[in-house]
Amino acid sequence: MERLCVIFGGASCEHDISIITGMQLCKNLESKYKLEKIYLGLDNNFYLATDVKDIDFFQNKSKMKLKQIILYNGALYIKNIFFKKYCDIVAIINCCHGGVGENGDLYSFFAINKIRSTGADSLASHIAMDKDLAKTLLKDIVPTVKGIKINKENYEKSIKDVKEHFTSDLIAKPNSLGSSIGVKVVDKTNFIEQLDAILAIDDSALIEERVVDKIEYNQACILNNGELILSAIEQPISKDKFLSFDEKYIFSNKSKGQDRIIPAKISKTLKSEINLCTKKIYKALNMRGVVRIDYIYDVKNKILYFNEINTIPGSMAFYLFEPVGIDYITLVEKLIANIGDEKKYSYFDSSVLSKKMH
Repeated sequence: MERLCVIFGGASCEHDISIITGMQLCKNLESKYKLEKIYLGLDNNFYLATDVKDIDFFQNKSKMKLKQIILYNGALYIKNIFFKKYCDIVAIINCCHGGVGENGDLYSFFAINKIRSTGADSLASHIAMDKDLAKTLLKDIVPTVKGIKINKENYEKSIKDVKEHFTSDLIAKPNSLGSSIGVKVVDKTNFIEQLDAILAIDDSALIEERVVDKIEYNQACILNNGELILSAIEQPISKDKFLSFDEKYIFSNKSKGQDRIIPAKISKTLKSEINLCTKKIYKALNMRGVVRIDYIYDVKNKILYFNEINTIPGSMAFYLFEPVGIDYITLVEKLIANIGDEKKYSYFDSSVLSKKMH
């Protein structure tokens, strides 16, 4: 039985959601693989959680007792008095949402330590995590909503620009957080208050003009042997002016689940447009693994806008692939089969040092 590692957690606002994704994945794969569960704590240290069977274990984090581990040179080591090798690592399935798990830092750490891991590489992950950067790079491929990135350095000037050049209907959101955390509908009279709240939890914020008459659509995609497989398109149904964190995760845990239409009831023309945009975005950003791309459709002006891209979507977006005939286990197997090759770090002996010795 092949041995795989699954990592979840991390210092992120989406820490608990990541635990759900990771534990859900392990439950679905435990009959087929020998799994080692790696919990990335809020302190960003690694802990072995293989024996944890119930998600409730993670509710009281102050009372958790797990053995600290390190990941080094393609293997897992357990900390006792010294670090003792526990097992070699064939591959790691990354289920960490947000923070170092999704922004490319963790991927780079794995690459340096000769560990193959799922998901986009460090550059693609960083671009996707930075909403403003992603929009800037993709604006010639798909329309993007007018917005401005605000941080401590451009704070005063950007506030002035918003007041002078933006409409009154606005959305304020963190630039690099997910799950709709910190997102709020604002206007020119109150956006500064929310802006300051966002800058307390993120390095930068986005102020965007709000598409008032809109419909949201999401589509996932996975690279499989060089070919892109597109998922069904979903239409999330929100009771608010945008899909909130509670609607995504709190209410979705209740019996009826999050309201969504899968597949979305849309015209063939709009479906083709979304399919084409998803393919273009995935290829343009050199993505790998399962990715979910979120769109906003302006009903009045009939314009499809790119909203954001998620390189580690909640639950691996398995529910979007089921309607196209790919079940959960098959999806994860494709994810594992298409892990990138071990990163090459090359050295060229220029003889500069030896020449300087003479």
